[in-house]
Amino acid sequence: TFSETDYVLYNRENNLVARFAFGREYVIFGSKEEAEEDCRGHEQEVVKCTELPKHWQRILLNQINK
Repeated sequence: TFSETDYVLYNRENNLVARFAFGREYVIFGSKEEAEEDCRGHEQEVVKCTELPKHWQRILLNQINK
């Protein structure tokens, strides 16, 4: 399950979650402030993992549980 402090950078228009550079894993931040520091303006927004579309929640939970 997600922690209440788990956040991602989400591009709502393209339905994408930010990944690590050259990586396959998605970046899950441990706080909203940490995510805001990496947010790149208008194409991304800081979103709590529990507020993502269900398919993204499943993908991220699979990554956490590996």
